[in-house]
Amino acid sequence: MRITALLVDMNGLFRHWHNTGAREAEKLAGLPEGTLARYAYDHPSYRLARVGLLTDQKWADGVADRLVADFGPAVRQHLAPWREDRGTPAPDMVTLLAKIRAHVPVGVLSNSTDALHDDLRHHGIEFDHVFPSASLGVDKPSPHAFRLAAQRMGHAPDTMAYFDDEPTFVTAARSTGLDAHLFTGPADFTRTLIQTGLPLAART
Repeated sequence: MRITALLVDMNGLFRHWHNTGAREAEKLAGLPEGTLARYAYDHPSYRLARVGLLTDQKWADGVADRLVADFGPAVRQHLAPWREDRGTPAPDMVTLLAKIRAHVPVGVLSNSTDALHDDLRHHGIEFDHVFPSASLGVDKPSPHAFRLAAQRMGHAPDTMAYFDDEPTFVTAARSTGLDAHLFTGPADFTRTLIQTGLPLAART
């Protein structure tokens, strides 16, 4: 049966993070490597931002405040590279996305803050539906995240395919009825979509 819609993860598929901005900020501020990860992404406030209880800006302000409290006020002026780094798009996947959208609507479901919409505009990546977990109030791997995304796209989960590079999220998506697959690269991604009935030219 040909799928009627596609749902995909964002990071690792259409965008890659190299953390160059964080490393630059740490170097400028004289912070040990990995400090930003601990104060930003490993802190409980990041989960609050991911489920919409904090805006991206309020979360980032909190990160800066904690760093200043522990390392001094000079740190704040060196955090711009971290905030300005929005990752890098994957050109092959962005090109493929446009081809897929000619046949079925594509939604993106990402464990992210409300910054996802601005990030997509920044990179010039267009989806038919955009679901940062912050807008759903729940993040992956909760089955509710997948069900809400499918509902808002207006398609039954058992008529949709889903791709993610995190095996745990693939398993969770399958539990909701989605035809979920582990993303391993553009070529396999394309081959699998062709098997679901989309008329895409196979990659070699």
